[in-house]
Amino acid sequence: MRFLCILILMMASSVAAEPVTGAAQALNALRAQQGLPPLVISEKLQLAAERHAQDMAQRGYFSHTGANGSDIAARAGAVGFRYCSLAENIAKGQKSLEAVMAGWAGSPGHRRNMLKRDVRVFGLARAKGNIWVMELGREGC
Repeated sequence: MRFLCILILMMASSVAAEPVTGAAQALNALRAQQGLPPLVISEKLQLAAERHAQDMAQRGYFSHTGANGSDIAARAGAVGFRYCSLAENIAKGQKSLEAVMAGWAGSPGHRRNMLKRDVRVFGLARAKGNIWVMELGREGC
């Protein structure tokens, strides 16, 4: 029984998504180049990003649509983020924060999300298999 518990814990941790060190600096450097205000990390959006990244890694898919059919709005709502603006970037395979940020910055749609004027907060997570999820948004309004 003890071996089974250890094995389950090891398996769970192998697909866990985690926050990305340096995410705020990287994102805000891009925004500063365009004269935009910096964003801060939202615990709620961070959790939404981690959950989506982990789900994709665990279930072996890559999509803005969750395995349960959820979209970004449903995932934000599930963590209590009541938004008036919301955007999501996903990526797979980039081995570093620099690589994923460069990829997103070079893609018109992803870049537009990162440079939205009406967002104030974000979350960025990375899961096994180099699956990246960035959630950007603004609560209330």
